[in-house]
Amino acid sequence: MFIDSFDRLKKVYLKSMIRYLIVMAIVWIGVLIYAKFFMSTGQMVHHFSSGIAKDPTSSTNFLPLFFWNLGGAGMVILLGIIPLPIYWYYILTNAVSVGMVISIIGNPILMFLGGVLPHGIFEISAQLVAAAISARIAWYGMNRLFRRKKQEVKYFDLLKQSLIDYLVLVLPLMLMAGIVETYITPVFLKMVMPH
Repeated sequence: MFIDSFDRLKKVYLKSMIRYLIVMAIVWIGVLIYAKFFMSTGQMVHHFSSGIAKDPTSSTNFLPLFFWNLGGAGMVILLGIIPLPIYWYYILTNAVSVGMVISIIGNPILMFLGGVLPHGIFEISAQLVAAAISARIAWYGMNRLFRRKKQEVKYFDLLKQSLIDYLVLVLPLMLMAGIVETYITPVFLKMVMPH
């Protein structure tokens, strides 16, 4: 019984994460193309830096960065309680941010490899898991309210499992992302950013 539920859960997560990753990659490329063709480098830097200035992640301190990212993932999961696909907004805004970051430097591939990928392996994975958890909660609510479908799992059990998934999957990934973004990504960025 538990193994069947776990296998079903793995399949749902995997399918959701693949779909979200494809959408994120399309948005990254779309933003990159738009920025390169329709924005000057000055506009891109201004747009990007004005967003960072209001954002605690601009700090090089590990803890604010970690709690900011972890809180964002937690918020999207909590928003899953509203039976609407709000998790897509989280996926799209994160994808737009990454697209804008890789647009800033002359060589977007180097920027992606040096400035996004080192911590992005962990952070983007955590974001995808958070979105999948949120989607699972939201679809439970949509099926129950709008389709009147009987659910195999009780709502409280679903929320409890979602909290466990957040603590066991999202939290460690965000912890690793914060460590890498604070201490390793800046080293790679110095290598790829023009002087």
